[in-house]
Amino acid sequence: MAEPFVTILIEKGARMMSETIRRYMACHMKAASFALHVASGVKRQLRQWDSTAIFYIDHHTNFFLLYGQAFGKPFQLLLTLAEVEVFKAEEPYALDRYIWRELREQGLPVGQID
Repeated sequence: MAEPFVTILIEKGARMMSETIRRYMACHMKAASFALHVASGVKRQLRQWDSTAIFYIDHHTNFFLLYGQAFGKPFQLLLTLAEVEVFKAEEPYALDRYIWRELREQGLPVGQID
């Protein structure tokens, strides 16, 4: 078994690498691709928390519609590409926090993400 200090260093290193990759993605990916990536991560996490969760991502010319049901509650979120650009410029995880905050406000028990 690894020493606690070594485990902490490995976890911190992995987190730093993940943040570096996300920063690069936010800077260099097109808004639509970035939004799809983030929404897919949200979908994956919801399904881990609720195996019966239903999550759809509809991509149109200038917006995304995220909708479905999780924890027995329906949800729907409209996200414009202009909003995605603002979140990308703000910081790499701003879009994630926005989506989780909106889902919480719609009654999904997704915990405190902020």
